[in-house]
Amino acid sequence: MKNVHSCLLIAPLVVGLALPVPSAGQSKQASAAELTKRAELVAVGRVAATKSEWNETRSSIRTRVTLSVDEYVKGSAGKSLDVFVPGGEVDGVGELYSHTPRFSKDEDVVVFLEKDKKNRYRVSGGDQGKYAVKTDKKSGKRIVSEYWPLEDFKGQIKRSMRAQGQQ
Repeated sequence: MKNVHSCLLIAPLVVGLALPVPSAGQSKQASAAELTKRAELVAVGRVAATKSEWNETRSSIRTRVTLSVDEYVKGSAGKSLDVFVPGGEVDGVGELYSHTPRFSKDEDVVVFLEKDKKNRYRVSGGDQGKYAVKTDKKSGKRIVSEYWPLEDFKGQIKRSMRAQGQQ
């Protein structure tokens, strides 16, 4: 009888440990409306270059992403734009941060941007503020998030701006 009671007491503990527990670092997926509200700029463009570099005090590494902007859905800042993201590799020293977007040369993107304290653009919402733009093989349309037509996505951003009184 004693062994049966022990099993009954231990079973819920084992089941509880097997269930996924959200970590404190996980964040809720931000909607396009939330990202739009926070962002100063929403740009559609292509990554022209990336360059990792030390910050001014050589205490951390950042990557400068140069975008060739095709259009601004929100705001305006010129045809070329530098965006800074934490992390990168310089002289064999690397820093990697979770929830930080990664960019590749010639990648087409939609980015939600805001300025940091030093007046430099950074991606708003971490990795949630960057969307890769691909071409759908069947329809030939440009899409974000594997299925959302780029034109519809931009329309959603514009509707969010109107609803928030930002236009």
